[in-house]
Amino acid sequence: MKVLSKVLLVLATLFTLTACGKKEEITVNDFNQIMREEGFYVTDISDEMEDTNISNVYTANNKEFQIEFYVFKSNDIAKQAYESNKDMFVQNKDYEGKEKSDDDYNEYTQETEDYYNVLKRVGKTLLYASVNVDYKGDVKSAINKLGY
Repeated sequence: MKVLSKVLLVLATLFTLTACGKKEEITVNDFNQIMREEGFYVTDISDEMEDTNISNVYTANNKEFQIEFYVFKSNDIAKQAYESNKDMFVQNKDYEGKEKSDDDYNEYTQETEDYYNVLKRVGKTLLYASVNVDYKGDVKSAINKLGY
């Protein structure tokens, strides 16, 4: 009986540890609610997008900076958008960025003299922000509230 209890405890621990690191994509409703709770004005600009691969686009603005939230039709399209946006940041060769990736998650951050740039993809969603470096901590906090 003690052996079975130990095995179950080990399995439960392993399950918990693997679940902790996995990012989960959020919905537009989640984005809207969380950002409003954080004091942002949220706008649905989906109708302004001409790209038919984009399902939804929302912006969250708190008068200091803006975070953009995209939902694409598929994970593959979101990956392509991530790579395209990352390439724009990488072109600024004076400032090296940092990247983290796994199967369903990509993150690229870059800090210049004036800007903090962040791009995060989870599943078919993408977060984008390019803010004055003075707001780096604030934008990181807002993005963490979203679970990204």
